[in-house]
Amino acid sequence: MTRDQVVEALGPDANPQNVGGAEPEQCDQFRPQRAPENMLLMIEQGKLSRIELDGPTDIRTPDGFTVGDPASAIKAKLGARLSAQPHKYVDAPAEYLSVWQNGVTPGEGGYVDDPSARGIVYEVGADGRVDHIFAGGPAIQYVEGCA
Repeated sequence: MTRDQVVEALGPDANPQNVGGAEPEQCDQFRPQRAPENMLLMIEQGKLSRIELDGPTDIRTPDGFTVGDPASAIKAKLGARLSAQPHKYVDAPAEYLSVWQNGVTPGEGGYVDDPSARGIVYEVGADGRVDHIFAGGPAIQYVEGCA
């Protein structure tokens, strides 16, 4: 989906004064006006690359999880399908729990670089609950917006 298609479907940036990336023509994050509350979209090279949920929402992943759910429930349901990585900035139990479609498995250092790969990352906070959910391609692995 292109940025123009996103804007046509969900409206323009609800907060155009906010900077969504250092080089917006390369990578930008924004909340379209008609997007659900607490949803951000990432556009890279003019195409949708990631959907982020960063607060309370009624939206659930295909496996039934949402922001605020305990990591223990995700681990119990998804088991060996999950790949866990330590959180970059917060001590355990904070972590990143990733699940990829179609048997994709992370390579060296837990990173997936196949541009056709699709997955979900559950960012777990210090309280053991999901703080953010990222869905899409390899951009779901970025920990600081467009980086």
